[in-house]
Amino acid sequence: MFSSQDKFEKLADDAYRRFAPVAASYYHPFKRPSVTSGGAPCMIFLGNHSSGKSSLINWVLGGEPVQDVGLAPTDDGFTVILYGETEADVCGPAAVSRLPEEFRELDTFGDAFLQHLKVKVRNRGLLKTVTLVDSPGMIDSADGAVSRTYDFEGVVKMLTNLCDVVFFLLDPDKPGTTGETLSVFAKCIAGIEFKLRVLLNKCDAFSGMYDFARTYGTTCWNLARVLHTKDLPKIWTVYTGEERTGSPLDLTDFNRHRREFLDVLRDADSRRRDNVYSQVVADLLGLSIRMRVVNHAYRALFGFRAVFAAFCALVIAAAGLLVWGVMSARFGFGNFASVTAAAITAGLGLYAANALSRIAVRMKRESLAGLVNDIFAAEYSRETAVGSHDNLRQLWGELSDKTAEIVRTAPLKLPLFGEYGRRRLDRALVRILDAFHAKK
Repeated sequence: MFSSQDKFEKLADDAYRRFAPVAASYYHPFKRPSVTSGGAPCMIFLGNHSSGKSSLINWVLGGEPVQDVGLAPTDDGFTVILYGETEADVCGPAAVSRLPEEFRELDTFGDAFLQHLKVKVRNRGLLKTVTLVDSPGMIDSADGAVSRTYDFEGVVKMLTNLCDVVFFLLDPDKPGTTGETLSVFAKCIAGIEFKLRVLLNKCDAFSGMYDFARTYGTTCWNLARVLHTKDLPKIWTVYTGEERTGSPLDLTDFNRHRREFLDVLRDADSRRRDNVYSQVVADLLGLSIRMRVVNHAYRALFGFRAVFAAFCALVIAAAGLLVWGVMSARFGFGNFASVTAAAITAGLGLYAANALSRIAVRMKRESLAGLVNDIFAAEYSRETAVGSHDNLRQLWGELSDKTAEIVRTAPLKLPLFGEYGRRRLDRALVRILDAFHAKK
């Protein structure tokens, strides 16, 4: 007997598989190309080198340390820690096979990345309800630029899209000041701020309120430079180890933040459900919007081509008849020269029409590409009425530039009955939404 959660995730995964060819035809990459039905929630830890990511993971898991810790960088790769009765460590390309289906896309980053991927299977109670991902510490190289052998930011972007909570750790020594940290904030967190939890770690090390205030202010300043939101996210002040009360700084609020952090870990199931829902809606509704706008543009384009072809056909026919009539008057009605002249005229006309057609279609496509915002407004005039469906405008803002490029340059090989396919997609999306809102 399936729970409503399993039914929802199964419908979402089926929709991804069914509409993947359509998405490819419309050049619409899914951010989350599959959903593992019944899969465990996943949380990723990002942050500076020595910000305490591995120590925090060891603390929440308890028992023997799972991750190596130290002042110097101890790991230059990503580690996925998941539950299993039999403990094991799997490294390299084989590690991908131990991950849930939705993480299989990681192998697209090539062997250079896979050599920096590790899966650790551990028999720990917390891992029965959540999977944890540790990441390499972010640093600046001596010349001011960080160089890795793989697309680090691309991997981070994919993992943050897949994970249900993103913990970004900052430490008092480097509160978000390294170049790679700022770059990841600017390029990889945009659009998923609702998942973000910023942790200012090692707060028990402050010597007093003045020391804490300076670091907290620096953290806020750096976040304001890279997060394009009206308000800064909440910054949780935490530390690892046993809860303490005796310190140069009052730890009361820090202890409360630690308990809130642990509550987030324990509430992982609902966060996965909400995250899968938001990602599926963004992927499938985004595809529906793109299909609707592109189909509109292509209908206009094909109509233009039909009218242009009919006009050229009339001109060519008229020219051929005119030449045939003139030549017939001179050489006779059925004379070979008359027929040949008319045929040559028609052939030259077809050649010229074909050349003009390519120029005219290119100009028409350029014109339609510049009108994609107007096309969206016309197609969604009812849905985007004042005060309703702001999510459509937000999605369109992310899709508009690429959609214009598709209209301008993509091969005219969209699937037959494009509007029929879009309606099928919309019906599938409605079923997914109904399953999400169904009570367990």
